[in-house]
Amino acid sequence: MKVIATLAVLALAANYANAECNNMCSGHGICGANDACTCYRNWRGNDCSERTCQFGIAFIDTAQGDLDHDGKIDVPSVSVKTQWSPTGTFEEYFNFGNAEEAHSYMECSNKGLCDRASGECVCFDGYEGSACQRTVCPNSCSGHGVCRNIVDKTQTLSNSLHTHEYQLWDGLKNQACVCDPGYSGVDCRERLCPKGADPLTDNMVNEIQTLDVTGTSSAGSYKLKYTDVFGEVWTTNAINFAQDNSKDGELAAALLAIPNSVIEGVTVTVGNSASAGNGRLFTITFTHNAGDLVQLEQTESSVPGGSFTFATTTAGTTTAEECSGRGLCDYDTGVCKCFRGYRLDDCSSQHALAFGAGL
Repeated sequence: MKVIATLAVLALAANYANAECNNMCSGHGICGANDACTCYRNWRGNDCSERTCQFGIAFIDTAQGDLDHDGKIDVPSVSVKTQWSPTGTFEEYFNFGNAEEAHSYMECSNKGLCDRASGECVCFDGYEGSACQRTVCPNSCSGHGVCRNIVDKTQTLSNSLHTHEYQLWDGLKNQACVCDPGYSGVDCRERLCPKGADPLTDNMVNEIQTLDVTGTSSAGSYKLKYTDVFGEVWTTNAINFAQDNSKDGELAAALLAIPNSVIEGVTVTVGNSASAGNGRLFTITFTHNAGDLVQLEQTESSVPGGSFTFATTTAGTTTAEECSGRGLCDYDTGVCKCFRGYRLDDCSSQHALAFGAGL
């Protein structure tokens, strides 16, 4: 009997010694004390069978408790104490210069649910990314723009004199559409209509710019850049350079050759350069493009010893208004519907018979 009892005790001891964690921790953890699994990184659950999803800075977090998940709740100076939680339930409110309460790293950025089988976030509507870490641009900008976050958009404001840098928590998270030239709206769906000057506005003058081009010999060519009313930059064909008047007509022709009727009319007068007569001085009057225009720029010059001096001698005082203020824009087509008595694509011209009987 003593032998049998001893064997029974040894068997129980062996069973205890060989006890295992549930599912052997699924091969993703180590079975430890009290038959509990310690999961490897990126695995979780009592048997380590569930995957952990990507983390991102939370868009929002709980309004109570440990907002920054640092293990501390009671902040006596700002905590809100209640009968059921005498030590306080609220931490600091948003503190952009310090702890970024409510915007710590959270699984799926608190804007999605984790698929424990795949370890991938299933984002809520309006959010995207491996950790649901950024907003979605509406309608993918309708194919007429690109999605840009706040950091991208502020950096475009930087120049040689000023640097703009957005440093708050949502700089890489909130996005908006940056529309292609000629399109507008939060989703870049709307087409913009042509802009022109109101034909009934008196005492307005057109923009006049000058370009003084010089070179050491009559050779080479250059191109000009023009920025239109929608902010799009256009480049002319090559303009041949000559120190005499043999190439004077090429500049006006190059400007008018820019496609899409970007420049509808210019007049150009030409004289000798103000610099020792080794070039040409062009005076360019924009007869149709309304507004105070962006000054022309030079690009891609192969003129030997080329020098280019631009100036705006007369700033345009006309106003570039949608449909010239004499029509309504159809944002589906980008076509002006001119009021009776007005015509052209931008409604900038009057009919000879504006208000005849029966019209």
